[in-house]
Amino acid sequence: MKAYFSFLLLLLVSFTILPVKADEKLSVDPKVFDSKQSERIILVTYADNHINQVPIGMTNQIYRRRGDYSSSTWSKRIASSIEADYKLKILSQWPIKEIGEHCVVYLINEDEPIADVIAALSKDDRVDNVQVMNTFQVMAEKYSDPYYRLQTNIHSMNLAEIHNQATGKNISIAIVDTGVDINHPDLKGQIQQSKNFVTQKSVDSGDIHGTAIAGVIVAKPNNGHGIVGIAPDSHVIALKACWSIKANSLEAICNSFTLALAINTAIEKKVDILNLSLTGPHDPLLARLIEKAIQQGIIIVASQAVSNDEKSGFPAQQPGVIGVRSMNNRYVHSSHESHILTLSAPGEDILTTLPDGAYDFVSGNSLATAHVSGLTALLLQLKRSMTQQELFKLLAKANEPTFYKFFTKARLRNKAISVISDDGRKLLRRS
Repeated sequence: MKAYFSFLLLLLVSFTILPVKADEKLSVDPKVFDSKQSERIILVTYADNHINQVPIGMTNQIYRRRGDYSSSTWSKRIASSIEADYKLKILSQWPIKEIGEHCVVYLINEDEPIADVIAALSKDDRVDNVQVMNTFQVMAEKYSDPYYRLQTNIHSMNLAEIHNQATGKNISIAIVDTGVDINHPDLKGQIQQSKNFVTQKSVDSGDIHGTAIAGVIVAKPNNGHGIVGIAPDSHVIALKACWSIKANSLEAICNSFTLALAINTAIEKKVDILNLSLTGPHDPLLARLIEKAIQQGIIIVASQAVSNDEKSGFPAQQPGVIGVRSMNNRYVHSSHESHILTLSAPGEDILTTLPDGAYDFVSGNSLATAHVSGLTALLLQLKRSMTQQELFKLLAKANEPTFYKFFTKARLRNKAISVISDDGRKLLRRS
């Protein structure tokens, strides 16, 4: 009997030590979002085969379910040892599940030369990759004239006729941007999911840029308010990875850390389209995540830069990404663009949604990018199996006056195939 009670006590203690973990929040030091510190912040990644695994011999696995950001103890020990060896400070760390690696954000001590620390880490056997924290900016400008209330970009493409055939139904789009005003009359109920990766940032404004992008793509039609989105029935996921740099402004920035979290989430959610209305320098970590997304069949639409320099052009210039610029935007071509998929779309004086129920005209490559993402959703609704090359060829014709006729022809063709298939099944049943 004594042995029985000892066993019972041991079982009770084990349950107390290993409680159910519904979710683990990401811990982030505010310095990650401090532009004054950005030059001394680095990201270090290394492979972690222990991600989401439970130690062998643990019979009560149900009590050790990991949260969204839970890492193995092994990877955390490595992070701490690197911190001590190089006199760094850990600002955040998390497992990037889609590429099987652990990522640590470090702050370099002011007394240590940055180049020397990066060079030393790049030779460390524990480290797979080390890079600086890059900064990205969104690509839109506010139009000041409040009296032109016409969606010329929609009227010119005969969107009303297209919507008779396709509205983006059952197609998912991840908008990686600032947040979105989900209570805007034209967006209420249109944003199916949202996630914020800059919650630790204390000062932020009203998510102007993300709200403008969402309006172009998914603004609700026939509701007696404002405007009509290009793909109003699409399943939109808003992933906040950017924050405004001054109040009541479209200007916003993101960094390698927040963008990696957002893109990884988009891949996990198996979205169909990833809208990146932003640009910045080439980023090794983000490039790998984007490559993973492309391998999984996600269509990535990103803004072209307005200039050709080392601080911009990514991710639009990455192979497999559809880069978009405004039709009226002057752009300097680089000599290595033969492999780049580039489109022009309406991006000037686009009437769209702004926070607090407002509307205004906005211009920039960001809006042109949203335009193409919306069109992509319409095309994928008609044929989800469409290859990227097929899609790109059709999108390249989107500015032609007869583009809308493709949707009628495609619907008739699909209907004919459906009738033939039904007739074939009836013949088989009769035989």
